[in-house]
Parts: sequence; structure tokens; C-alpha cells
Amino acid sequence: MHTKLALRQGLPVLSSERLRMRALEPDDDEVILHFLNDSEVIQYLNRVNLPTKMRAKRLMKEIRISGARLESIHYGICLKGTGCLIGIISFQQWKEGLKQAQIGYMFDRKYWGQGYAAEALQRLVRFGFEELDFERVEARCHEQNHRSQKLLTKSGLIHKKTQQHFSFFQKQNQDILVYEMDKEQYRHYRRGYNESGKLV
Repeated sequence: MHTKLALRQGLPVLSSERLRMRALEPDDDEVILHFLNDSEVIQYLNRVNLPTKMRAKRLMKEIRISGARLESIHYGICLKGTGCLIGIISFQQWKEGLKQAQIGYMFDRKYWGQGYAAEALQRLVRFGFEELDFERVEARCHEQNHRSQKLLTKSGLIHKKTQQHFSFFQKQNQDILVYEMDKEQYRHYRRGYNESGKLV
């Protein structure tokens, strides 16, 4: 099992059928800023009343700081073969003592709708339960974010509750959907995939 102390030496590379997930590198900044400057990509991320480019720089800073402190684990998602960086997926707010974390992700929009998000999410969840010894993972999305809702459900997470959040950006209350998976649910989900002949 990996601990925060062990991961300070570096993140292990995670692989799936089409993807290679590895630690972020300084050379990734230009690519990441490119897709973060897409207003649709960051539509539901860090919703503050700032121009898109300023929000992108703010998100990049938060990614670097939280990763350096290992408050979060951020993986760059790359296509096998080309090594092209297409997104980031993370375990955020990692509480090692409670054995839980919150999932976050974002992808370059030109790679949406091709199954890459589900493939990366399933691989990260597997890493969390099997190698970080998590007892529970959580993910949150806005009620308008139907893509994320579909993705989380497909990946075995269950909608547990809805919370209201006041958006200073839109000056109104918004419903935030909270999805969860515990270790037993994960084992059941993995069993179903193994029996169907699919690999995650």
C-alpha cells in the first residue's frame, strides 16, 4: 500500500487500455493552460467571477500547491503511443487518517465523448481502493452537469445526496449532487466487470 510519505518519492504510473496516467511535469503547463482557457472546460470548476484566463491561472496555481503538499494527487492523462496530454484527474482533499478523498477531473474538450474520462476514472478509483487503501471516495457535480452525472454513474458511484450551494458567480443557489462509493461497493463493481470479461 502507498502512503503519503511514500508518494513524496513520486507517483506510480497508472495504465489502462488506451491511457497512461503519470505525475504532472513542468512542460505540461502550456497544454494544461490551453484547455483550461476553454470556458466550457472550466464551466463548473472553481466558479469565481474572473475572466477565463485569470481563472485558468488560478486553477493551475491551486493544482501545483495542493500537489506539492500532497493534499491532493494530480495525474496527467496521456494517450498511449503518442504521449499526448488530454486531461487531469485527481484525488482531492485526501484525508489519509479517514482513508477517503474526493475525485476531480477535467479534459481537453476535443477528447470529450470518446470514453477516455470513464477509462481514467475507473483506473484512478482502482488505485484508490487497491493501492491507497481507501474506504470511501466521493465526487461532486452541479445539477446542470449531465455529462459528469452520466460518467459517475457509469463508473459505479452512487448519488447519495444533494446539497445547496450559493454561487456568488451567478448570485443564486445551486444544487450540488454528491456521489459516493465505499470499498464494498467497489468490490461488487469490480466483480461485475471481471465476470463480464471487461477490464478496468
